[in-house]
Amino acid sequence: MTGFFNTGLSQQQFLDEYWQKKPLVIRQAFPLPVSDLSPDDLAAFASEAEVESRLIEEFGEKPWQLRHGPFDDEDFADLPDTHWTLLVQDMDKHHPPLQQLLTAFEFLSAWRRDDLMISYAPEGGSVGPHTDSYDVFLLQAQGTRHWQISDKPLINATFRDDTDLRILQQFSADHDWKLQPGDMLYLPPHFAHHGVALNPCLTFSIGFRAPSQLQLLDAFSHTLLEQDVAEQLYADADVDVIHSATEIDGSAIQRFQNLLFETISDNQGLIALAVGRLVTETKSTLQDLAEEFVTDKPSLVEVDERFNTGEYLQRNVYLRFAWHNDSAGAYIFVAGEAYNVELAAVEQLPWLTTKAQIHQTDWQSIRNFPKLMDICCELIARVPGTGRKILPEFI
Repeated sequence: MTGFFNTGLSQQQFLDEYWQKKPLVIRQAFPLPVSDLSPDDLAAFASEAEVESRLIEEFGEKPWQLRHGPFDDEDFADLPDTHWTLLVQDMDKHHPPLQQLLTAFEFLSAWRRDDLMISYAPEGGSVGPHTDSYDVFLLQAQGTRHWQISDKPLINATFRDDTDLRILQQFSADHDWKLQPGDMLYLPPHFAHHGVALNPCLTFSIGFRAPSQLQLLDAFSHTLLEQDVAEQLYADADVDVIHSATEIDGSAIQRFQNLLFETISDNQGLIALAVGRLVTETKSTLQDLAEEFVTDKPSLVEVDERFNTGEYLQRNVYLRFAWHNDSAGAYIFVAGEAYNVELAAVEQLPWLTTKAQIHQTDWQSIRNFPKLMDICCELIARVPGTGRKILPEFI
């Protein structure tokens, strides 16, 4: 079995013993240098309007101040020498060389992975004691960070009311670690933690988010509406004589609950559609970047000709891909859309949804499946009705 970094654990043992259960410190998880990205490079990304960035300062009129980017040279020049943090989201997409780091996490579902966020902090820099609602791997790239961690999840947390940040009102640590470059800390959801830079440092946060019950119900209800199903009306053939004309009694509530359960049971085949669309939706903060490339749908002759001249397709890194196969059919999901493909094409879907580039030899494999081939032509252009181009352009 494949090992989990240099811990002596297998990947499955990590999942069984730690994943969503308890924290784990991994010494020298990655060889040095972790990345050639510098603090100045990060500041340059934070100056771009389409890149999501934040500055958190401990000094000033309020003990914790939050500002959103983009930031300019003057913003950085005005910062104190210590006690501030710059955070930039989705750096795995904005700086593609970082995607190589993520291959170490391919034993986890890619549709669960949110992004690779990078934070820079001088001495004393911190975002305060807090909890996250998602799994996160905190990889130290440069400098040393002091981490304090609780040993149990904190579900009903209370937060300070003097800041826009979700900083814990009270925090007590059970573990105390210093992470050096190459070290990594895994934290399950809701474990309170507080990291403070002991010297100038870069920290990479690889986060794995999960949809909520409400998001799932919303996605499922939208799918039911699109499919024009679930039209069965509430029925009460077993009703008793009522005592009050305005009461919604317990038996009525039970019938409504049963109706909801039946809706899910009778439409189980649509759950996969709802989930696939939900987990591949494009983040709102990446929408403009994802829509940057738009063309008309090419003909098969045009696609063949361009592949024959040595061109290839480059994947749009700002969009999410996934696939599913069951007795109801095979689907490829891209940017919140679902596409039904031939069952015989299932073997093509794992590589089609992960490869960064599609070359002529790949296209010849796709050519054997008419539906999949037509979908790929559609994806070269855009997702219908959204203008989101999937495979940006021939190169």
